[in-house]
Amino acid sequence: NHPNDAVEVMSRCLEAVRNWMGTNRLKLNPAKTEWLWFPASRFNQVIPSLTIVGEVLTPTERACNLGVLLDVRLSLEDHMAAVSSGAFLQVCCMRHLRPFLD
Repeated sequence: NHPNDAVEVMSRCLEAVRNWMGTNRLKLNPAKTEWLWFPASRFNQVIPSLTIVGEVLTPTERACNLGVLLDVRLSLEDHMAAVSSGAFLQVCCMRHLRPFLD
């Protein structure tokens, strides 16, 4: 089964990352670990879960990676909303500085 194979490979990769981090005196925190599952179809597909150090990780609907909000649909709607909201707040802050610039 293709999804099960993908989950098995991902579990091995996570274990390799955890081992590397342990070798370099770092710790992988399963409580803060997020992962996305991109289904081929929304229908009739069981969403898998991963296990790290005995903790089950269920996939999230959206995750932030290097400042980019990704969701399972890869739509970037959430990211664009966050960027435009941040830009609007910056413009409002600059508006308060305008009297001091003239």
